Amino acid sequence: MKHTAFLLLSMLALLAGCQQKDPVVASVSNHKLFASEVKSQIPSGLPAKDSVALASQLISDWITEQLILDQAEKELSFSEKNFDKEMEAYRRSLLKQRYYEKITSDPTRFRVSDDEVRQAIAQSRGTLVSPKDIIQLNYIKLSQTSSLLDEFRAILSDENRRLTEKERIKSLCGDSIEYFIDDDQWLFLEDVELEANIGFEKNEDYDFPSYKEKTVDNDIYLIVLLDYKSKQTGEESKDYFESVRTMLIQKKKTEFLNQHINELLKNAEKKGKIAR
Repeated sequence: MKHTAFLLLSMLALLAGCQQKDPVVASVSNHKLFASEVKSQIPSGLPAKDSVALASQLISDWITEQLILDQAEKELSFSEKNFDKEMEAYRRSLLKQRYYEKITSDPTRFRVSDDEVRQAIAQSRGTLVSPKDIIQLNYIKLSQTSSLLDEFRAILSDENRRLTEKERIKSLCGDSIEYFIDDDQWLFLEDVELEANIGFEKNEDYDFPSYKEKTVDNDIYLIVLLDYKSKQTGEESKDYFESVRTMLIQKKKTEFLNQHINELLKNAEKKGKIAR
């Protein structure tokens, strides 16, 4: 979405620390977006060119969201817009999750030694971890009309810039653009295909790293394939070994939580807090 020269100048003045009255940089019906709201989402120390590009993207995203929200308000009935039950259920879920995270936050309680991992692998006879295709990649998902599209293309298609400008990628993406730029993390291919909507030709002979683009509806994925391994059964591999360790740690946490919940129930019953 193109913005007027006045708007861009206003953003530059704002980013430079201008103390003038907070200008409106976009509006949809009766909704207004102020320059200070955009500024609060832009990381400090970002070059002016990048700041303006990110500000432009944030404004475009805000406009799109307001249009959708306005239309939803018009078309949905009162009962369809009442989320009290859903919000309370979500709050309860978050509350429990936060509590579980707090009481399992001590990593020393759930340590798993190498011997425990080896023993679990020996007992499982290779059935602990289902073999799957795994992949390493970087990707950025954004709108085909994004003002940052050409800049991200230039970075990801240049291997030196991709490696040295990761912090800049994070700054430009902010919280409004979906991305993954961890070079060391192995992901299950089927999870990537499902969650990120990116499909791959498994038998294609890629020359890693390999840059490619994929268009899905109105979005575009800029992708760098770093490595790929077909179904792994090797119990000797480090990836397999560590995945078993992770599974055992999670098992210990689950057992701890179940024991903790049972103790809560017993104590509550002893004190007469529970009536059936």
